[in-house]
Amino acid sequence: MTIEDSLTGSGEETPLIRSGGRNFHSNTYVHVLLPDELGKREKLTGLEVPFKPVHKPHREVAQREKRRCQRFWGIILAVLASTFLSLTTLIAKLLIGYHPFNVAIWRFQGILLPSLPVLVFSTCVRNEPVFDTIRPLTQPDKLKTSLFLFLRAFFGCTAVIMQFYALQYIEIGDATVISFTTPVFVGLLSHFMLREKFGVVPIFTALLTVLGIGVITRPPILSGAAEFDTNNLIGAGMALGCMFFATFTYVILRWLRNVHYGLVTFCYGFYSVIECSICALIIGVLEFPHTGMDWFLACTLAALAFAGQSFFTQALKYEEAGPVSLIRTSEVIFTFLWQMIFLNQLPDIFSIVGALTIIFGVVVTTVRKWIIELPEEHNLRVKFWFLLK
Repeated sequence: MTIEDSLTGSGEETPLIRSGGRNFHSNTYVHVLLPDELGKREKLTGLEVPFKPVHKPHREVAQREKRRCQRFWGIILAVLASTFLSLTTLIAKLLIGYHPFNVAIWRFQGILLPSLPVLVFSTCVRNEPVFDTIRPLTQPDKLKTSLFLFLRAFFGCTAVIMQFYALQYIEIGDATVISFTTPVFVGLLSHFMLREKFGVVPIFTALLTVLGIGVITRPPILSGAAEFDTNNLIGAGMALGCMFFATFTYVILRWLRNVHYGLVTFCYGFYSVIECSICALIIGVLEFPHTGMDWFLACTLAALAFAGQSFFTQALKYEEAGPVSLIRTSEVIFTFLWQMIFLNQLPDIFSIVGALTIIFGVVVTTVRKWIIELPEEHNLRVKFWFLLK
């Protein structure tokens, strides 16, 4: 097709423009710069060049719609992850007749077993260098990576065990709220271990979070009791221990971000099953579920743990970490909801005030982290400048 055909849509001779302003016909070809706005008539040196309206492809519009749908899909996955993970806490509470080591073993099956095919597929089918980050151990950096893999598994396993211990003494809502303070203290620990910046706002949120935890423990000065409730103190202490070890876990995971996720997950699940099994054998509490319903709950616990972690990982592929982390706080709401529906336990004023205080601190911390990661020229950095202090 000639240039004339593209302009008129036919083979008729159409005047074109020469730099001198003279006209000639289509048997001569020149390079004509077409205007940007299609469908309009542009005047060039006194002559009008007719244009046939040309429709742009809908690729840009389709891509824009696809990105919007993906973001909504990421939010949906984050909500599902929060729902499933909150249900694991409920099931652990329903299995309160079993020792926390046994419940932890059943939960970690949902981490270990699915990680095996992922590891085999990544290594044998996709030929990914999964083990290159830890082999050979004679190299100092590979040995250091292996040590951090062990520490990640140890801290993560211990955090789960302490959370299940906390469920033996306090309500699932209180235990979840306290263990959910991890993001607040991750920034503090990262300041000392990874040399990350630490400002006034993180200090404020940390103090606010500690205040919320204090309210949940129901001190006598607030409750009017003669002394602290022993179960509340033990349960809150266990939940704080869960938060402490989970904080170390998140910091170590930042250091391990260059290690294949399949290797990290497999090491975590494998070590956790071994540790819990050995501890249960030593103290003589290792046992299998007694009834068919208990078997169902144990298998569901493992399946929900796997689904929750998988959906959370997939949500991060479709949506930014900031919104996903904010949505993850809905796990606290779901936990209180299950507590009221399935356990018939209504949260009292101390649980509500403490939970709201802690959630506020976690939300501020998450929003601050999200804004820090935005580009310097982003308008949100200007609007919420006070959070960057």
